[in-house]
Amino acid sequence: MIEASADMVVAIAWYQPDEWDQLRQLCPDLDDTYEEWLAAAQKAVEDLGDRLQGRIVKVVLTVDELRRWKRATGREVTSKVRGQLAVKLSKRQFES
Repeated sequence: MIEASADMVVAIAWYQPDEWDQLRQLCPDLDDTYEEWLAAAQKAVEDLGDRLQGRIVKVVLTVDELRRWKRATGREVTSKVRGQLAVKLSKRQFES
């Protein structure tokens, strides 16, 4: 179970529909269609939403950002990596 402190924020990687085909080439572990991914992501947000009371941040990850990360590290862009990047970018957002 998730216990939320007053300052806790959950970052969720979010994607744009117009980049889905490119994302799928870069990240083959994603759902086949944007619609499938979106339905699952929205359900996850709803399920977490009750416990986190609006402290969920959707962080849009672009194909360009993910490609830059892959080039810089030489590693595959997995779901774990995308989650870590979302957290990192959300922290920058709140520090600004």
